[in-house]
Amino acid sequence: MSKELSRADGFLIVYDISRRSSFVFAKTIICSLREANVRMCRRDTEAGLFLIGNKQDLCHMREVPQEEAQKVALEHRCHYYELSAAEQCQEVNDMFTTIVRNIILQNKIKDKRRPSGSMAKLISNVFGKRRKSV
Repeated sequence: MSKELSRADGFLIVYDISRRSSFVFAKTIICSLREANVRMCRRDTEAGLFLIGNKQDLCHMREVPQEEAQKVALEHRCHYYELSAAEQCQEVNDMFTTIVRNIILQNKIKDKRRPSGSMAKLISNVFGKRRKSV
């Protein structure tokens, strides 16, 4: 699974606001992703980690207060959304648009940090310049 994690640009962790057990499981997934990120040290998942509370239309059955979910998102450096996929199609669309834009922006920032130049230049930087034969 770590190979798949290293290739991911983002993670959407969705829980049901009317089922506390799904929220607890979502927190477990977030912690696992953070732990895997620390072990791999290859990918920054901060930019692409999204905690999403679904079934906002069932607020009368709510078991997870929005404030609690926002606090967890803040503690784990996740973006947070709450919506109803059943009733708010436009909000779902807007959320995915925002997520994709965020990931694209973060990838551009990462690309700017990479050294420019050809592969030969990169190898030269690592091993030093070629020396003339004696």
